[in-house]
Amino acid sequence: MSDLKGKRRCRVGIAGFGTVGQAVARILSSGIHPELQLTHVCNRNVARKRVDWVSPDVIWTDSFEDLLDGEVDAVVELIGGISPATEWIESALKAGTAVVTANKQVIARVGGTLANLAATQGRHLLFEAAVAGGIPVVRALREGISSDRLVRIQGILNGTCNYILTQMEQEHVSFSEALSDAQRLGFAEADPTEDVDGLDAQAKLAILISVGLGRRVEVEDIPVSAITPIETVDFAYARRLGCVIRQIAHAELVVDSERTRAFVQPALVPEASSLGRVGGTKNIVVVDGEFGGETAFSGYGAGGEPTAVAVVSDLLAISRGAPLAQIQPEAGRETDLV
Repeated sequence: MSDLKGKRRCRVGIAGFGTVGQAVARILSSGIHPELQLTHVCNRNVARKRVDWVSPDVIWTDSFEDLLDGEVDAVVELIGGISPATEWIESALKAGTAVVTANKQVIARVGGTLANLAATQGRHLLFEAAVAGGIPVVRALREGISSDRLVRIQGILNGTCNYILTQMEQEHVSFSEALSDAQRLGFAEADPTEDVDGLDAQAKLAILISVGLGRRVEVEDIPVSAITPIETVDFAYARRLGCVIRQIAHAELVVDSERTRAFVQPALVPEASSLGRVGGTKNIVVVDGEFGGETAFSGYGAGGEPTAVAVVSDLLAISRGAPLAQIQPEAGRETDLV
């Protein structure tokens, strides 16, 4: 791949043409970002995925290798899962191609290793969409408040859980009823285990710890508690205390220590607090800085279009020569969890 300097357009190949991939393609095909050009779409059973609203010049393929052989400047990885996504990202970087991904599990587990590879190759590895969907929290932590020393990060990072808990609170329904409603509306997967057990938020929190606190943690070392034991009556007790129940992801530096305290669990939060006011499928990330105090970032954390906005924003950053690194590399500071 040739360098983007002096080029008018960044040529983009999408790997994975599901909900998010199609939303990304719609933005790229709209013409509102002329510096970006969709050139390739890769997906299994690609013939069934073809659409007539993209340029007829777009190459459709079921082989990821075609994205590396086709003079693509940036690969967008949207297939999910750890494998083969990890191998595809590695292959793209080694081929000298920038990578944008929404894959939280890959970034949380091997993001440091991939960041080292990207740095060695002099290519971008950007992942704004991996945490909180359309909320630009990764870029905000790296650029907007980078002069501060963050000591605490809290958030509601899973829209499925937040919707379920909000429904149980406001409609006085059971967990199973709220889950069924979420699945009917497309807010929850057929198998919601990763969401309701806290594993989705666990991976996102690990990324925020790296980006925001500058510490490396093993994802599985972050304690998690599921929201499944929560009952309707629990919300009545919470209300008496002026609180609501939310799935909270929390990380903070332990004073005078190299340790970090982190967890994901349902918790009581004051109803009038930043966390307590966020309901439905929305997400929020609240950070506390040594100098700047509390800063909150809120918005829709999931869904095709909000996530696609984050992906395309990363592509624009690449086309405009953004800094290469976003995550603490493998050689960064390790931390013990307490």
